[in-house]
Amino acid sequence: MSFDLLNEPAVIPEETYVRVVKRLVEAIRAEDADRLIIADGLRWGREPVHGLVDLGIAQSTRGYDPMQISHYKASWVRSDQWSEPTWPLKLSENDVWNKERLRKERIEPWKALEHKGVGVHVGEWGAFQHTPHKVVLAWMRDCLSLWKEAGWGWAMWNFRGSFGILDSNRTDVKYEEFRGHKLDREMLELLLRN
Repeated sequence: MSFDLLNEPAVIPEETYVRVVKRLVEAIRAEDADRLIIADGLRWGREPVHGLVDLGIAQSTRGYDPMQISHYKASWVRSDQWSEPTWPLKLSENDVWNKERLRKERIEPWKALEHKGVGVHVGEWGAFQHTPHKVVLAWMRDCLSLWKEAGWGWAMWNFRGSFGILDSNRTDVKYEEFRGHKLDREMLELLLRN
């Protein structure tokens, strides 16, 4: 068993987060000095926390960027004004998300943390069921390629359900029947290759 201390801390000062995490780590280590401990990055797991480097714990990033792909038509975010996404995603003339932007903004800052001896993994990722399937697969292919190149493991938000490979209820997928479930074989094969 490991501890992921706080899920996706939002916009809080790094000093505050570091102070809280240090106290939690001290309490856990007092009981089990070898326990694996993971701290999510700041800004919902997007930004590495260099103030935690000396604690000897891992850090977890997220794979939800751009949100217009991962959370298209999700009721819990303000997605009602987003256009149907494509990949790469062109939000404006000067605002384009593609593999290179993901590398620059979501890989390189974490590699800098990793070079300080911190283990990194992608603690959550995936795309909601309303994002067009071909867009999801193209985006996933680039994300998986970058994480493989970085040497990072990853975990999808869910295996079965609106972000997963089983029973996602996507309307644009030809599902395969698998033990009483609807399997997105194309997504599964993509995941298995990476």
